[in-house]
Amino acid sequence: MSRKALEAIIGRAVIDAEFRLALFADPDAALADFELTAGEAAAIKMLDAESLDAFAKSVGSRVIKKLQANFL
Repeated sequence: MSRKALEAIIGRAVIDAEFRLALFADPDAALADFELTAGEAAAIKMLDAESLDAFAKSVGSRVIKKLQANFL
């Protein structure tokens, strides 16, 4: 998996709650915009939803807003 794709997926999941929910509800649809091999997609699907959600919630809203302004 390219580092850039991984960063984009994880970063977006942290700062975009809607994407994070979609990633775990329908990962194939959420990952459709990323160029991933089957193995890469499988690795992303193995992410722990609770851990990612907890991490996203631990990041302050001020940081989230700044990241959103830069990346979304």
